[in-house]
Amino acid sequence: MKSVSKVAVSIPKETLRRLERVAKRMRRSRSAAVALAIEEWLRAHDVSKADRLYAEAYLREPEPIAEVAAIAAAATASWEPWK
Repeated sequence: MKSVSKVAVSIPKETLRRLERVAKRMRRSRSAAVALAIEEWLRAHDVSKADRLYAEAYLREPEPIAEVAAIAAAATASWEPWK
């Protein structure tokens, strides 16, 4: 079993009702649903950090337009035309 810690948080009553509804629908405990929500929030934060780092690197050294156009053309070469 994973090592766990308990945390007490205060949330609005309506948020708690919604949490319990969703946890029940997912067949998870309230604790498991909260842990999953926190994990997803942390993953989203990590992605945001990665995006920020990419943007900073891009500003320092942008990709050449010709290279981007070639990659886009290769990626869409097999697409059917829109009608």
